[in-house]
Amino acid sequence: MEELTGNGVQFGGFPKGFADFLFSLQFNNTVDMLPENKTAYKRLITEPLTLLFHGLVPVALSVSETIMTRPSKCVSTMYNDMRFSRTAPIKGYMYIRFREPAAEKDILGLYFDMGSEYYSYGIRIYKQSSAGMQRIRENAVKKPEVFTRELCNLNKIGMTVIGDNFAKNRCPDIKNELLNDFLNKKKFYIGRNCPINEAVYTNELQNEITDAFTRLKPIYLLLKKSLEERKT
Repeated sequence: MEELTGNGVQFGGFPKGFADFLFSLQFNNTVDMLPENKTAYKRLITEPLTLLFHGLVPVALSVSETIMTRPSKCVSTMYNDMRFSRTAPIKGYMYIRFREPAAEKDILGLYFDMGSEYYSYGIRIYKQSSAGMQRIRENAVKKPEVFTRELCNLNKIGMTVIGDNFAKNRCPDIKNELLNDFLNKKKFYIGRNCPINEAVYTNELQNEITDAFTRLKPIYLLLKKSLEERKT
């Protein structure tokens, strides 16, 4: 799948030098090097990342019509927050975030992250709370067959539920291992982590993420409905 941006340019992959550039920022990400690094970052990261974002907007909206797609809210900027990174002005990574609006916590969304060695994509819940997690658990207990089916589907498409479990099993009556493990997560995200490979240098990266987002739609909507329901 290839999408046109407003100026008719398609995402065709990241330039070959992007990973080496991000790696080099570990050593030369200084204020003195900022002018040179800014020029390289724009060409190697900002421009292709923006094209990838525009290419992914249609699939994000097909997953959830309420999801936010404003570039300023979704695409990572070049600069670190100087309150916390005064000596390293430029980010050593990049990301795209498609998030649901109008929430202070438990903000569901689709994500793509990439650094110099790995990239990742899937579903995250930003500012995840114990109350939000409890609503998800309650819905999963009410609909065990539906949740179990979607958790099985995650394994089939190479996605993983990632997060720490409670030390003690809180749902001993749930015998299905997949569902029991999910119910015992303190917090979680759903993702696939991949080493940098040839796909990132072509439009196959967009195709790969598009396919994953599409396949994640059923569990995304389950989580969205769970988080929207008030705790009874």
